[in-house]
Amino acid sequence: MPMDVVQLTQRLVQVPSVNPMGHKVDQPEIQLEYRLGDLLEKIFQEIGVKYERMEVSPQRDNVVACLPGSSDKIIVLEAHQDTVPVDGMTVAPFGANLVENRIYGRGACDVKGGMAMCLAVLSRLKEQPSEDMPTVLVACTVNEECGFTGARHLASVWKSGESQLISKLPDAVIVAEPTLMNVVVSHKGVVRWRCHAKGQAAHSSRPSVGDNAIYRMGDVLRAIREYEQTVLNTAEEQGVLGLPTISVGTVHGGVSVNTVPDRCTIEIDRRVLPGESQEAVRQEVIDFIASRIDAPEKVEHDPPYMSSPGLPLADSNQELARRIADVASEFGVTSESMQVAYGTDSPAYFAIGVPSVVFGPGSLAQAHTKDEFIEIEQLYTATDVLEKLCRGFG
Repeated sequence: MPMDVVQLTQRLVQVPSVNPMGHKVDQPEIQLEYRLGDLLEKIFQEIGVKYERMEVSPQRDNVVACLPGSSDKIIVLEAHQDTVPVDGMTVAPFGANLVENRIYGRGACDVKGGMAMCLAVLSRLKEQPSEDMPTVLVACTVNEECGFTGARHLASVWKSGESQLISKLPDAVIVAEPTLMNVVVSHKGVVRWRCHAKGQAAHSSRPSVGDNAIYRMGDVLRAIREYEQTVLNTAEEQGVLGLPTISVGTVHGGVSVNTVPDRCTIEIDRRVLPGESQEAVRQEVIDFIASRIDAPEKVEHDPPYMSSPGLPLADSNQELARRIADVASEFGVTSESMQVAYGTDSPAYFAIGVPSVVFGPGSLAQAHTKDEFIEIEQLYTATDVLEKLCRGFG
């Protein structure tokens, strides 16, 4: 009997797979994806399909399963295993509680509901195969929330011919994300890095003999704000994607209130339009900051810890989106093509020449929230749409 998408979602949410977001693992009981990788192996064994588990970094493994088809086509259903942290949640993060047709918990919307959709489709196809069906892969990747390294590793494996499951590049990748069953065909990229201001520690009773790194970082922040207002906000908009953006998301500095801080660190997020170079725009920011502050030699920039190009608006992606929309309409769903500001795994696959779009149940408005949830109706309908798409893809 095929697996139920609601039960699958609950099983996935109940297993922690929190991304440490580029920082040291300090909650080992819930961080990293290896526990979910173990569950995925078990689920693929229950379905009865061949799979491979590939280490991307310690305790972070891509897990990919394959259902061979009768046609020469290959379609990939992809979802990331990791979730954002659980701090401040008002629902049980790993409870997967079903309340009034919603499943609550971290990852229910982003993106374990979407992963359950992919697994349920695989289970249905295994139980009731169709004639002229494509080979279907379900790829569960790691570290999407802070690096896209799992998707890049998988794309590299396919391009190099090292996969144990397929001998050629796939014909399409459907990346699961909460899109309300619309299809994302293009989106911005991102480059993120840490910036450090250096100073000289001293006792706070004599601050003049020290050099306050937080004050220096204040100058850096003012420069970034000026860059946003004078460079980015006056740039030419690119369709519905709008303007490139910059944001500072964290500030860390000082050891105690009675010590002049000798170091302050911020994290910078620069969103990149398709066609922009991540390294070029990062250097543009660095140069702008240096031109606006005193003692620029006392400000250091780490290499990027996250960098991804945007997903360009390509004919191949739009054609794939039209196929999904045609199938969705048979279920009474209007599936519109969209361009969005956020990033996904899809550029990693598009970069090796594989059409790649984003589709899934749930709304981005519920992703990363304190009471994250997904609607059951969305799960069932998205699963039906994706199943029919796969059956007709051969």
